[in-house]
Amino acid sequence: MKYHLVALFASLGLATAADKPGQAPKPSADAKPGPAAKPVAKPEAAPIPVPGVDAVISPRLKNLPEPTPEPIARGFVIAVTASDPRAQKHVLDGIANLHGGWDFEAYRHFCAALQIDPECLMAHWGVVVALIDPEPDLVPMRTAALQRMVDLVSRGEAQVEAERNGEKKEVTKEIGTELERSYAYAIAVFFDKGAAAAADAFRKIAEKFPNDPQLKVLQAAFGRGGYDDEGQATPDQVKAETILEELLAKDPDHPLLLRAFLAIRAEAPDLRGDLARAQRLCQVAPGYAPFLHLLGHYELRNGNIPQAIEAFSQAGEAYRQWMKATGVTHSDCPGWVKSECYRAAALATKGDYANALAVAKAVAAIEVPPEEARREGAQLLLWEGRTLATRLLMRRNLPGDTALAIAALPKPDAQKIYEKRTHSIWFYQGLAFALEARKKIDEGKLDEARQISSAMTLHGQRMSENRDAVAVAGERSAWMRAFKALDITASELLGMIAMAGKKEDIGSAFNWFRAALDHQTPASMLMPPTILLPMQARLGEYYMAKGDANAAVDILIEGQGRYTNDVEILSRLQKALAKAGHKEQADEIGADLEKVKSE
Repeated sequence: MKYHLVALFASLGLATAADKPGQAPKPSADAKPGPAAKPVAKPEAAPIPVPGVDAVISPRLKNLPEPTPEPIARGFVIAVTASDPRAQKHVLDGIANLHGGWDFEAYRHFCAALQIDPECLMAHWGVVVALIDPEPDLVPMRTAALQRMVDLVSRGEAQVEAERNGEKKEVTKEIGTELERSYAYAIAVFFDKGAAAAADAFRKIAEKFPNDPQLKVLQAAFGRGGYDDEGQATPDQVKAETILEELLAKDPDHPLLLRAFLAIRAEAPDLRGDLARAQRLCQVAPGYAPFLHLLGHYELRNGNIPQAIEAFSQAGEAYRQWMKATGVTHSDCPGWVKSECYRAAALATKGDYANALAVAKAVAAIEVPPEEARREGAQLLLWEGRTLATRLLMRRNLPGDTALAIAALPKPDAQKIYEKRTHSIWFYQGLAFALEARKKIDEGKLDEARQISSAMTLHGQRMSENRDAVAVAGERSAWMRAFKALDITASELLGMIAMAGKKEDIGSAFNWFRAALDHQTPASMLMPPTILLPMQARLGEYYMAKGDANAAVDILIEGQGRYTNDVEILSRLQKALAKAGHKEQADEIGADLEKVKSE
């Protein structure tokens, strides 16, 4: 594997200046002609200096206490080469958090291991994986970890090669086993050739080391393909799920295997068959915040709203206690922001808007220091938290809610302190356009609403032109969620304008609401939906306005299947069934609606 590593690391720009195998030196352009002249090789470039271990450890961790083990009953067992058992324990705890879905805590454990043993190969590997999609100010730490990992592997391979050649080489310390160096190779493949190639690398290593389940989990994680626009699993997704199913068949209660399966399944359109595993996960590893959040996601997607609210509440409290114990702020605790935003969404799902808005107000009130604006938790607060109340009110859409939603948006003057540190202002402005147009619809000024809608379209075009700047700022994920939300909102708005016009002209509303529905797919990364009203509700309104109650029933039943027990779907379904003459079924849905609201 040595020569493969040399070539691969050279392609990453991180290796020393050693030539690739079989590559002859090229003559220098300054070599004199004539038979006596010998080809002169170009001088080798100076080796890239290997940074010190301090370059791997973010200043954010400087004043934090040493990380403690999390309540995960079982992790993945791997022989970690380290000079001290404490470093080995931190690496194993880091790996547990890594697969548990808590990257920042995993990073803390790996850094703690490096402070004890600066040459621990798996600790470097862990940092690279924990920071695989880093915030901008953590990119140098990932780069330093990758450079140091390369150096350690090269030295380890040199030791192995010397032994094979029978050379006597003084070895002061073993630098990783073959398995550990293989882990390093596979993650380097990811940075050079992408996720699919990394998945294949982990597959090959797993074949050589079949007793290490983590290799297969990583193969599945890097190889998964997600779901297509129709909600069907792609072939790569099916393959990844099959790998994890086979592992779970042998060890059904392993918490990290359960979490791995549930994480890659989270975006599936139908999660009814997976709830038992999510519940089991929190039984075998109780109290772990990311697992509780995952459970809340599965409970809500199965229509168990009270249970979802409780799970999100417990997750938020677990994160809150962690922040209190460590001194970490919300800017470095994105899990708390996700859980609270999801809790508010779940409360709205059952019609408890008063408590949902109270949660949203509390989240929006959290201060974000400008210097922390690019951290993941801070980004979620700025993009999701500060728009949550507005989006809840847009979902409810009662008389007066449009004005309240406008008032809930962040004030432009308050955003000046962030300057170019965040692009969230684009989301605020897009929502403001939509709300101003809604206001004109309420006033019956449809021409003005159309003009504002056109301005919103131009705003979206300008927003798309800032894609590269957003990527540099590390806000790509937040920007994509917001951009997609505004796209759905724009289509919904045009449908609402059509519905407010003459009855004979409302036909175009169908196309706009259908376009909005087609773009409203399950949120990724265990995030709550950014658009909180299911678009089946809008189509139901359209069919009712057209006098086609049966069609309204059909689309709302579809909505009930995807957003089970959402009161905005149930209330419209009850009316549609009654209008269609299905009184008994309408009464049943009415009873279900009252039960959901009262629980």
